[in-house]
Amino acid sequence: MRMVAPTLSNILTGFLAVLIVAMPREYVKGIAAYRLGDPTPKQAGRLSLNPFVHLDPVGTISFILFEFGWSRPVPVRYWKLKNKKKDLLKISILGPLTSFLLFFLCGFIASKLPERSFWWFLMVKAAKYNLTYALFSLFPIPPLDGSRILASLLPDRYMEWLIKYEVYGILFMIALLVLWIIPLVMNPFVTFIDDFVQMIVR
Repeated sequence: MRMVAPTLSNILTGFLAVLIVAMPREYVKGIAAYRLGDPTPKQAGRLSLNPFVHLDPVGTISFILFEFGWSRPVPVRYWKLKNKKKDLLKISILGPLTSFLLFFLCGFIASKLPERSFWWFLMVKAAKYNLTYALFSLFPIPPLDGSRILASLLPDRYMEWLIKYEVYGILFMIALLVLWIIPLVMNPFVTFIDDFVQMIVR
């Protein structure tokens, strides 16, 4: 899988695009969890419009270098939710759904901007990142939303086991990234998404 050349322009537009990707997605999930009975996102300071509290350092670097990555997951204590499994499912689905909506919004904005301008590159990259993240987050790997969607559909004892080991998910993701497994799996998705986004904005 190709790496994006780490030029100053790529780093800047990539980093700003990650801010556009991460903040709305995690903020919406945090608000939903809080309103459904779990105070944990508020206690953790995640009900914030400050994009930096939602960034994961490794996920951000992965976005800039590989054009896919992840944000810092909102902590959710499912046993504090009013309807544990149903509410966890709702919160988890909100992640990919928000990214899909942001993809269309950023793509629409890019189509109205002068082609190859700074803001055009930023919106194109944000659209690409959002669509990639929407698909990538559906993988059933903790702490991605896909693992929580899976957990909400499992019997209680398996759900508790999966949630329990979610804390090790980031280490597992880093290992898959270092071993080049995730880039290999994501390569066809990233290539297709790149072509698809270019077609939409033009």
